[in-house]
Amino acid sequence: MDPPDSASRVFCSRILSMVNADDVNAIILAQKNMLDRFEKTNEMLLNFNNLSSARLQQMSERFLHHTRTLVEMKRDLDSIFRRIRTLKGKLARQHPEAFSRKCHPELLLLGMPGPSAQGWLLEGHLKG
Repeated sequence: MDPPDSASRVFCSRILSMVNADDVNAIILAQKNMLDRFEKTNEMLLNFNNLSSARLQQMSERFLHHTRTLVEMKRDLDSIFRRIRTLKGKLARQHPEAFSRKCHPELLLLGMPGPSAQGWLLEGHLKG
């Protein structure tokens, strides 16, 4: 065993006498407070991530539903326009005299108020 006045004991006692116990206690208290804050922050972030994940799942399902709806609407519109073209072709074959006459679409725009009809005419959308 070491005698009471050994070099290692003297060295340790001098080092310990250099450290203020109040400062050490203050540092430990500050570290505990920071640990509590970090744990609360971590819990809040976990909750946020869980809520965000659930919301993302909901929005993904809604997005998929809306995408399917738009694809279905496009398919329906394509079908409708195809039928309209077919009907126009049949009518053109059955009544060629009606399709040979020049149509004056500016007469259709007379009922439109103000600058919208004029704008269409000025932009050259209607050609007679």
